Amino acid sequence: MNFSTLPSSIDDMTFGDAYFSLFTRNNSDKPEMLTVPDSNTKFDSVYLEDLKPLVAVTHGWLSDDKTRWIQAIKDSLLRKTDMNVITVDWSEISKTPAYPWAALSTRYVGKKLAKLLDAITGSYNIEGKDMYLVGHSLGAHVMGYTGMFSNQKIQRITGLDPARPLFEVPLMPPDFRLEQSDAEFVDIIHSCGGILGYKESHGHADFYPNNGRSPQPGCEGILEKIQGCSHGRACLYFEESIEYDSGGFVAYPCQDWQLEGNECKNNSRYMGYPATDCKGDYYLRTRNESKFVMEE
Repeated sequence: MNFSTLPSSIDDMTFGDAYFSLFTRNNSDKPEMLTVPDSNTKFDSVYLEDLKPLVAVTHGWLSDDKTRWIQAIKDSLLRKTDMNVITVDWSEISKTPAYPWAALSTRYVGKKLAKLLDAITGSYNIEGKDMYLVGHSLGAHVMGYTGMFSNQKIQRITGLDPARPLFEVPLMPPDFRLEQSDAEFVDIIHSCGGILGYKESHGHADFYPNNGRSPQPGCEGILEKIQGCSHGRACLYFEESIEYDSGGFVAYPCQDWQLEGNECKNNSRYMGYPATDCKGDYYLRTRNESKFVMEE
């Protein structure tokens, strides 16, 4: 499937839709369903907090927004900061055994989210510089498309082990996969690189916990036969990273997976939610269970 030949809209090709749930500190357990307005209709919301940052989070193939890690990230974000959190549920499309169809549909979902975010900006004092998108696997490409289709530059996108099949193998053009131009800052956490997730570096900053490959510590055994455990580790690392104001997942700028001795111990950065002001490849080790942060 050559995604670079797709039309700009595939609305008539989808079976199912994408849905958007808003959470704030005033409705942390009661989602408000958001609707993308018509182009000539003003966007309105009961709970959306004006002048507050906005974070959108989404899932990948065969999943939905009720999955534990998305709800945990939503709760952690709201505990940490007074913000707007939108969870994106495209499970009507993603829960198909036909992976190519789900991969194809990421473009539609991303474009719809972009329309929603543009509508929010048109009605509230929340601009692209206040927006942060997080997606796992195919969801990372959803967020890449969101950044590409948005009428404004999104501040940051975090890709949690972005899906490799049909995006990096074969390698699609930049407009058809998550990469640097999709936001002001794109950071990627690799955890099943070369199999289910990106192998190469496509962000401004790429983090490679435990070399970014399968098996991740604690994923040895029968679960690893389908690589799902390692693929999902990026989500758990990111979830845990939210709780740290300082410390957390310290990563080092190396040329390869060499962290022995004192090599690469300068210019460290934090992986996950605190990642800012960094560029290049970073490596680190984790524990094999939560808490995953490995103390120095």
